Amino acid sequence: MVKKFGEFINEELDSDGNYLLYYAFDWDDNILMMPTKILMQKRVGDEWIDQPVSTAEFAEVRSDTENWRIDYDVAFIEFRDQGSRGDNAFLEDARSAISQGKLGPAWNDFIECLVNGSIFAIITARGHESPSMKKGVEWIIDNVLTEPQLYEMYNNLRKFEYFYDMETESERILSGVPSQNQLVQKYLGSCEFVGVSAPSRGGSPANPEKAKEDALLLFGQKVNDYAKRLGKVAKIGFSDDDLKNVKHIEDLVDNLHHEQFPNIVEIVVKGTKDPLNITKKVLKRGEQEITETSHQTPGLENSVLTLTQFGNQAGRLNPQGPINRQDDFYNQFIRQTKYLAKTSKDIFGEKKNKKSSK
Repeated sequence: MVKKFGEFINEELDSDGNYLLYYAFDWDDNILMMPTKILMQKRVGDEWIDQPVSTAEFAEVRSDTENWRIDYDVAFIEFRDQGSRGDNAFLEDARSAISQGKLGPAWNDFIECLVNGSIFAIITARGHESPSMKKGVEWIIDNVLTEPQLYEMYNNLRKFEYFYDMETESERILSGVPSQNQLVQKYLGSCEFVGVSAPSRGGSPANPEKAKEDALLLFGQKVNDYAKRLGKVAKIGFSDDDLKNVKHIEDLVDNLHHEQFPNIVEIVVKGTKDPLNITKKVLKRGEQEITETSHQTPGLENSVLTLTQFGNQAGRLNPQGPINRQDDFYNQFIRQTKYLAKTSKDIFGEKKNKKSSK
């Protein structure tokens, strides 16, 4: 046994097999254009009139305190689990956005993340608790991922499990409700669902930039700890549509001391406000930063989510659809012994035969 799956599933190797890749996403107007409204008040002459605004509009007007005002006790009730819809609000609005095709600029990145079995953090200004947001992602897995994507996701997860927990008991073929599969639940349980204004975190969305900073730092510490324990280094990608949040995180990254996260060698911050001009700031720890822009289709060239070594080999190592079900993981694994022997050296290096310590 190389390492217990429950601990080691939290890694994904890059195409060189040298780095652990982790990703953090804002949700609203980044992954999905959610229909949830914020109840603000707008100055009209000498009066203040109730005015529901979208999250995109809120990002534009929230600093204009002369013409807009907000009562935080009531304005975000539908962004929490305490509104009329309870803990189904996030799920219902995610389903509504998807059914209307209101996909954000990071949608393709997020789907690729799921298919590759990448560990991620959702860091949103919303006030939902983690289980509520997790239900929304489970619905996406069950209802949006195509059958080939589901097979690839499950096979990637099984490869992680097979490599790092030889006494696996997971099903060879994904069946039933995909998101409720034990292995998929292990995967989602390793991800982070952070609503920074949730009651469990204090409940105030008044300063989302600082709250997201705190959440990202905690995620960064988790990433650094995993990389340190495994004797590797890590990269983190973060994307957000709110320019204030993006600038805040960029400044945070610029001022991080290398000693704070010594095992994180690269942090990528993407600004997705303009889907046709996505900005990407790459900070290589100890090296000069790189800033890019893109006028190409969102989710293509400037995606922070790259195909992994495992993902690239999914078609070669595992069945991708029901037509190949009789040719399951273990049958193909036997035929790929030589290939795996070669790649395992790249993955584990000289430590591959050593028992890991806790």
